[in-house]
Formats: sequence, structure tokens, C-alpha cells
Amino acid sequence: MLNKKAQALVEFVLILPVLIMLIFAVIDFGRIFVSQNQLETLLGKVNNISKDNINYDSIYNEISDHSDMAFNLSLDYGEDGYLTIKLEQQLDIITPGLNIFLPNPYTVNAIRVIKYE
Repeated sequence: MLNKKAQALVEFVLILPVLIMLIFAVIDFGRIFVSQNQLETLLGKVNNISKDNINYDSIYNEISDHSDMAFNLSLDYGEDGYLTIKLEQQLDIITPGLNIFLPNPYTVNAIRVIKYE
């Protein structure tokens, strides 16, 4: 009877690190998806800016008024009358060994293309 209890304990100790890494990986992927959703929501605030006042400062101020997270903003004025707005955020991966599959820090980005006059 004692031998079966010891066997169960050894099996649990062997599988515990795998379960902990799996839990941390789920947390990391959840953080990535939440960050992606927040960036997309912030880009939705760009629609509140008047079309004749689209510049870096007005877009940055509109977005930063609605969020306190750190992000990088880049604008690309195309020749065809479209403006590409790109938000990026760096996330540190907390799961050991996950950097084999994902770069650390992981860059989450959201892109919006709007017509400007």
C-alpha cells in the first residue's frame, strides 16, 4: 500500500513542471490576445479625429488620452491618399522555453488604414 502512494507522488513530481509551464504559456498567450485587443480598440479612437487635422500629434494625443499603456506609433502617408497607422507594443514572455517558438520580447501590433484628404 505504501508503495502505491510513493509511486503516485513520484509521478506527480515528474509531471508538475510540465503543468506549470503549460499554465504560464496559457497566461502568455492570453496577455498577447488582450494586448492585441487593446491596440485595436485604441485605433478605433482615431475615427474621432477630424479628417483635416490628421497628423502625428493629434493621433498620438487622441490615443494616449484613452490609455496609459506604452506603445509606439508610426504613420505612413501613402501617395494614393491613404494613411497607414501602426501601433506596436512590446511584451515580455514569462514562460521559460517559450522563446523557442516566440521572440522575447514579443511585438504585438495593430494596423489601421484610413483615407485622408
